[in-house]
Amino acid sequence: MTTTSGLAIVTGASSGIGAALAQKLAARGQPVLAIGRRAHRLEELSARARAAGHASIHPFELDVTAEGAAERVRDRARELGGASWLVNNAGATRIGPFLEGDPAAHAMLVRLNCETVVALCAAIVPDLVARGGGRVLNVASLAAFQPTPGQSVYGATKAFVLSFSESLAVELDGTGVTVTALCPGPVTTEIFDVGAPGVPRKKLPLELSAEGCAAYGIAAAERGDVVAIPTALSKATAQLSRVLPRAAIRRLSARVGLPLLGYGAPRRGVRD
Repeated sequence: MTTTSGLAIVTGASSGIGAALAQKLAARGQPVLAIGRRAHRLEELSARARAAGHASIHPFELDVTAEGAAERVRDRARELGGASWLVNNAGATRIGPFLEGDPAAHAMLVRLNCETVVALCAAIVPDLVARGGGRVLNVASLAAFQPTPGQSVYGATKAFVLSFSESLAVELDGTGVTVTALCPGPVTTEIFDVGAPGVPRKKLPLELSAEGCAAYGIAAAERGDVVAIPTALSKATAQLSRVLPRAAIRRLSARVGLPLLGYGAPRRGVRD
C-alpha cells in the first residue's frame, strides 16, 4: 500500500539523489522535511514544490553530523505532525589511496555515512513504530558488496549501511515499519566532484540519473524490499560478489573498480 500520509524526512536534500527524492515525494502529495547544509538550495527546492502545487517541502538547514542533530530532526518532525518516512541519503566519498588521505576526513566519512544513519534511526524509528507503520530508506551503494580499493573507507561505510539495514528490517518485522537499503551503481551527482575535486571523470553510458535512482528507491521502499539494486547490470555485479572467492573479488575490484566509476585508471589519490 502506498504510504503518503505523514512527513517524509530526507537528509542530504540540497542536491543529487536527496533533492530528487524530496521532489518526487512532494509531487505525490507527501510533505517533506528537507535537510541539508546549503539553505539556498533547500529554499529553491521548496519554492519549486510550491510553484508546482505539490505538498510542502520544509527546508531545514542542518549538519547531520553535529552533536544532537538527530534529536533536532526528531523534534522538528514532531512539530510538523510526525514522520512516516525516514530517508537517510546524506553521504560522501573520498577517492584515492587510504594512506594519502586526511585522517580527519576519513573519520568524518565514517561519522556521516554510518554514525548519522544509526543516530537518526534511533531517534525516528520509535515514532514510526508508535504510529503503526512507516518506511526507512537508507541509501547504501553497489560498493557495499565488495572491497573498494581506491575508496576503501567509502566502500566499508556502505557495507555497514547494508548490513545495518538488513538487520534492522528483521528486528522490525511485524511492526508495520519496513527498512530498505538502496544500493545503486554510479549515479550522476556532485559526489564525485567533492570526493575527487579537479580529477577528470567520464560519465558512463549506463549511469543512472538522480531522478531515476530516486524513483526506483521510493518504489522499492513501498514494496517493502529489504535490498534494492537498480539496473540488471548492477544486480549481476552484486551477485558476482556473492559467488566469486573473496581473493578474486579483491583483485578484480582493485583493477577495474575506479574505471567502472568513470576514471581512466586506478589513480594515486586525492588529498582533501
